[in-house]
This record gives sequence, C-alpha cells and structure tokens, in this order.
Amino acid sequence: MKKSRYFTAAIAAVMGFGIIAATAPPANAASSEARLSYEDGASNEYSFRMKEEDRIHDENVRRIKFDFRRDGDQEKYNRSMREEQKRHDQAVKRIMRDYNNRKPWRH
Repeated sequence: MKKSRYFTAAIAAVMGFGIIAATAPPANAASSEARLSYEDGASNEYSFRMKEEDRIHDENVRRIKFDFRRDGDQEKYNRSMREEQKRHDQAVKRIMRDYNNRKPWRH
C-alpha cells in the first residue's frame, strides 16, 4: 500500500511541475522586452526613421495635391512640390549619413 501512495504522489508531483512549466513564461522573455519595438514593424532605428520620413512625405504630398485641386494654382503647386521634395531629400540624406557613420538618433 505504501508503494502505491509514493507512486501516486510522484505522479502528482510530475503533473504539477508539467502544468507549472507549461504556464510559466520562457526564460528569454525578459530579454525580448528590453529590445525596442517600433510601431510600424521596423527592425531598427534607421528603418523606423526612414518609414516615418516616408509617411510624413506622403502626407505632405497629399496635402499639396489637395490644395492644388481646391485652388488650381499651378505655380504654387510646383513650388510646394519642389520645396517638399527638397525637404524630403535632405531628411533622407541625414538619415543615411547617420546610418553610414553609425551615429545614434539625434533629436
């Protein structure tokens, strides 16, 4: 009778440890939380900055096109598009320069 009690206790302990192990978070979960996560799915800082700049550029171009459709001023449209493209090119150059020089994010 004693042997069956020990056997039952051992089986219960193994099942208990199995349940605890199944519900416990993995040991490397803390290290994954320490890494930065970006909203748009970018894998690193420079990718995040490029995606953010592209989003801003697209938003500005849409605004310029909307203004052109509203007032129809071709000169204003051309000037605004040139200025926006120049701004976008300079921003991309800054990001690429930081990437090539391995510089951290500059605020």
